[in-house]
Amino acid sequence: MFNNLNNPEPFEIKQWLKETKLSISQAANALGISNRQFSRLVSGETSAKKMHALAMQMVWLTIEENKEQEKYCDTSSGNKSIQIPIK
Repeated sequence: MFNNLNNPEPFEIKQWLKETKLSISQAANALGISNRQFSRLVSGETSAKKMHALAMQMVWLTIEENKEQEKYCDTSSGNKSIQIPIK
């Protein structure tokens, strides 16, 4: 996701934002920083640190895991149940 984990570039942060489909305020909330600080990271005014890159990767992984789990959930009947494919 990030070429240099110690110093993610603003275009990589914009790409992450697009992939996760989060708004600026949602992304800032997920990372535990203010909207203003996140906007500075996106614009390149402030350089992002390793902890920001790691937090963004964790948010991305969580979203991807939720997508994967939704494939196996059956919500058509109103009851939440999991269908496990048996080979």
